[in-house]
Amino acid sequence: MRYLNKIIFLNSAHIPYAEVKLDGNVHFIGTQGVGKSTLLRAILFFYNADKLRLGIPKEKKSFDAFYFPYSNSYIVYEVMRENGAYCVLALKNQGRVMFRFIDAPFSSKWFVDEHHAVYSDWSKVREQIGKKLSVSSLVSSYEMYRDIIFGNNRRQELLPYRKYAIVESAKYQNIPRTIQNVFLNTKLDADFIKNTIIRSMSDEDAFIDLNFYREQIKEFEQEYTDVSLWSKKNKNGEVVVRRMADKVMDTYRTLLNNRRLIREGRKELNYAERIAQELLPQYRLDIQESEGERNRILRLKSEEQEKYGKERDKLTKEIGVLDAQLKKTAAKRKHYEEIHIEDVLRKVEQEPTIEEERKRQEAMKAELEKSYQNVVDKYKAQLDLLEMDLRAFENNQSTQVNDRKATLMNKKESFMQELRKAETEFRAVIAEKMVALDEVIDQLSNDETNLRVQKAKVAHENPLAKEMEANEQEHAGLLSRKTQLEAEMKEQEMRLETLRQEAEKELEIAELKYQASLDEPKKQKADLIAEIEKIQNLLDKSKGSFSEWLDQNKKGWQENIGKVVDEETILYNNVLNPQLVGSESSEEELSAGTSQTTSLYGVAINLAAIERKFRTPEELKTVLAEKEETRLSLVRQMNEMQNQHEEANKSLKGKYQTQIRKINETLHTLKAELMQMPQLEKKVKTKALELQNQLENWRKQQLAELDDKHNAIVADKVKREEAKRQLETELQRKLKSLQTEYNRQVKAETEAFESFASDVEAQIEGKKKQVETRKQELLKAQHDELQGKGMDTKALDAYNKRIAELDAELHFIRQHRDEVAVYRNDKIELFDTEPMVKQDRKNKSEALAMLEDKFRQRSERLGLQLQGVQEKLAKQQSELRKMETGLDAVKAFRSNDTFCPIGSNEVEEKTTTKDCLSIVEELKSQIFADRNALDNFKKQSQQFLSMFSPHNTFHFNVSPVTEEEFFDFASNLCEFVENDKISEYQKRISGRYTDIILRISKEVGDLTRREGDIGKTINDINHDFEERNFAGVIREIALRPLKTNDQLMLLLLRIKDFTEENQFNMGEMDLFATESRQDVNDKAVKYLLAFMKGLLDEPNRKQLLVSDTFKLEFRIKENDNDTGWVEKIANVGSDGTDILVKAMVNIMLINVFKEKASKKSGDFKIHCMMDEIGKLHPNNVKGILDFANRRNILLVNSSPTTYNVEDYKYTYLLSKDGRANTKVTQLIKRL
Repeated sequence: MRYLNKIIFLNSAHIPYAEVKLDGNVHFIGTQGVGKSTLLRAILFFYNADKLRLGIPKEKKSFDAFYFPYSNSYIVYEVMRENGAYCVLALKNQGRVMFRFIDAPFSSKWFVDEHHAVYSDWSKVREQIGKKLSVSSLVSSYEMYRDIIFGNNRRQELLPYRKYAIVESAKYQNIPRTIQNVFLNTKLDADFIKNTIIRSMSDEDAFIDLNFYREQIKEFEQEYTDVSLWSKKNKNGEVVVRRMADKVMDTYRTLLNNRRLIREGRKELNYAERIAQELLPQYRLDIQESEGERNRILRLKSEEQEKYGKERDKLTKEIGVLDAQLKKTAAKRKHYEEIHIEDVLRKVEQEPTIEEERKRQEAMKAELEKSYQNVVDKYKAQLDLLEMDLRAFENNQSTQVNDRKATLMNKKESFMQELRKAETEFRAVIAEKMVALDEVIDQLSNDETNLRVQKAKVAHENPLAKEMEANEQEHAGLLSRKTQLEAEMKEQEMRLETLRQEAEKELEIAELKYQASLDEPKKQKADLIAEIEKIQNLLDKSKGSFSEWLDQNKKGWQENIGKVVDEETILYNNVLNPQLVGSESSEEELSAGTSQTTSLYGVAINLAAIERKFRTPEELKTVLAEKEETRLSLVRQMNEMQNQHEEANKSLKGKYQTQIRKINETLHTLKAELMQMPQLEKKVKTKALELQNQLENWRKQQLAELDDKHNAIVADKVKREEAKRQLETELQRKLKSLQTEYNRQVKAETEAFESFASDVEAQIEGKKKQVETRKQELLKAQHDELQGKGMDTKALDAYNKRIAELDAELHFIRQHRDEVAVYRNDKIELFDTEPMVKQDRKNKSEALAMLEDKFRQRSERLGLQLQGVQEKLAKQQSELRKMETGLDAVKAFRSNDTFCPIGSNEVEEKTTTKDCLSIVEELKSQIFADRNALDNFKKQSQQFLSMFSPHNTFHFNVSPVTEEEFFDFASNLCEFVENDKISEYQKRISGRYTDIILRISKEVGDLTRREGDIGKTINDINHDFEERNFAGVIREIALRPLKTNDQLMLLLLRIKDFTEENQFNMGEMDLFATESRQDVNDKAVKYLLAFMKGLLDEPNRKQLLVSDTFKLEFRIKENDNDTGWVEKIANVGSDGTDILVKAMVNIMLINVFKEKASKKSGDFKIHCMMDEIGKLHPNNVKGILDFANRRNILLVNSSPTTYNVEDYKYTYLLSKDGRANTKVTQLIKRL
């Protein structure tokens, strides 16, 4: 059977030399501080070879420094095996403890010479061991050492060491851990046992680092909430935050675009103002020219009107005269027709014939009467007298009639004059009215002609031409601008990428330069730290060093010994054990030396020629302070360099960030403008359709208006023509009225005259009748007398009858002679000239028509010219007013701080067709719109940001104040949305938290995978107690594992179960999926939130251990005392009973793992180191020792005094000598 047989200390742990046998139960006794724990730790080191798990307090020296302070410090473990013992040598090499295996029992002569000095040179030790014994090479790996001791020799390089194994087991780790845990723990409760069992299961301490998860998951709720907002829909199916983000971006882009338009508008205003100021004088000159041209045309028009009026009046008057003459001619003709003037003329023309015939009749009558002359004369005288009387009467009456007729003629002439005057006057009035009407009609005709011209022009005229051309140009400009924007965006993006690459390159270069600049300071710092550590090490070693001893025992040593010995290896060495060997003046005595100490000064040399190079502790402290100050200076320098580097980086980043921000702003502006393009194109196309519709509507309206005007003109013209006809009718009616009055007057006078003439004629007729009667009487008497005298009376009657007829005809002729004379005059003046008058009238009418036509044409031409000039003038005046108003508006605009704050004016110009006023109005509208847009933008931004906390995942500035801060936020938001960074966040956060869930599952799995082994181990412990209990007060010790009640652990177990249930989907888990995986996602989020809450509820909890995965309970029965199932052993009888239970449980723990390891290679013995065993009742000491020994476990205990000495095989007393070294003295050895 193999086991650790003894341990030997050589210059180790203040033990100059000691051999402690371990082949049985061992008890160390001694007061506190004598080294009992030191020996126990040295034994433990054999089993665990783990310097960090020996229970050495941090304030104490390290294992290497304490146990191996000198080059000749050793610990030797002698191990017994079936074919003889071998040794494990622990020694310090190259500053750390290593091992050698010696295939032979321990021999002190290997290490100690005849002077009882321990060899410090390994070659000397090896020489003493001898070449015949097998000695391994140095084993520097502690893991390799453990593999050798516990027989994990599967590796090829470990096969030569197989003979040194105390057991052969690949899974031996539980044994040293359990021994270690038993030694390091003093309490006994469920946690201790759980931890002992757990730590025995694995090389590593399995745990879940809650601080890691606390750090990883502390932002989960914030991140999940923030990111979830981008996929969370309201009841209308809208993602509210995205809609709000779109509003922010829309208002931001609108704002950017509006500000671009404002900037461009200011540039356009500069251009339009300059052009207006340049054009203003020319416009005024043009207006003067147009006014002059208008006045000239008006003058020509007036002159033409005046000339036309004169000529027209003359022709009208002449035509009136001719019309009057023709009318007179017609009236005369009618009159002459009524009196049958032709018959009258014919009769009057027969007057000579009638006169001649009368004379002939008178001659014939006279011839007849010649024979009867006396009778004839008698009657003739009477007849002549009657005739004379009749003639006198007739003449008298005729004179009266003629006088009356003359008066009548005079009156008729007067009536005619009045008629003509009235006719002339009325004709003049009517003519004037007719002229006015003609002028109106002419103007209407001109207007009608103008309307026809205008209607013809409307089809070709386009008052919206400029707008349509401007719209087409705008459309072409938009297309061009779109291409330009795309090119500019591409250029800006390339610039942005170039800038980023430049920034990265510069930052990389700066970092390389910075790191290069740190090389020398780092080297200096490292050198200083090495020097400082070296000096500090010397100072640390100065306590108890040779230098300190010299200060105390050899004054003036600095000038002799100090000059020839090495500072580090000699002066500050504290294991040289210096001694004075004689007088300071006797070098021979010093060199002779009678002890093991060799003289240091046995040769006489000239020390004055040697410069002292060693440093005293005070000098070392001074140098240390200087070095420390230099180091601090270097640290400050490096910190300053780091600050400068960080500041330079910050400045460099700031420089590039400023440029990048400007480019981003430009990009956002360009994008905003580009995004406006479809809307602008649609607007332009809509405007084109609207303009086309407006043009068509305008043309329809113009044609309708012109038609209305034309109809109105036609109606007016018809009205005027009707008025003319009415005037003509009125004229005719008036003329007829005047003629009627004239006829009435003439008729009245004529009737009066005719009445008078009739009376006179009646009188004459009466007279004639009287004369005729008398004449007949006379003629009858003559007839009778002549007949009586024989005259042929019948012939005479025939002559008289004929003469009477002829006289009647002559009388008719004499009555109508004047009228015939008038007729003949009228014929010459009127009837014969009538064709010429008619032709003259026709010519004058044609002349008047020609005059009117020429006047109309010239009026139309002048009217059109005037209209064109007036339109041109009106347009010029309108444009001038508009230009002046625009310039006034510009002046007012520029002087208004609201519209033109300081710094807002642009110096550049942009070509435009727009005028100042429209630009000013647009700018005002845009500036007001900008204010509203800015307010709306801020409002939308604040509404959006109100969805997020100040520490939001996306680092949104939720409390922007300045406009720049709002713009920076919106710019970042645009970049965030446009680059779909939310997907990156979703992917990254989903990945991170999915990884966390998976990690939790894995780590929980790692914690719980030993659950079966732990349960089996607990069963083995219970079984072991049942099988090999010792009769005593403890009747039963039982353990049972239960489900943990740790809420955080339970949560993680549920997370593990959840992960395993969804293990085939976990790799693709998306915490922000919104469809089929919603339930799984909700559970994952719920678990993460619960985990986060659990971590917040226990802020001081650092880890979850395997022990947290289950609950362990005890049940102890001591005599009649039953603890029931409890987690802690407390007050189970006396203190001794508690210790007894603890000892038994520890032994059972060790035994379980020992038995597992010994199944292959056979049983072996191991040691269990425990304190406080001395408190047991004497009856129980032997029992616990037997309890352990029956399981091949040897107990090594310690206590201040001896207890149950006879029950231990070895009892050692530990004490201190005068030099504070530990002495180990064996008191009793039980056979």
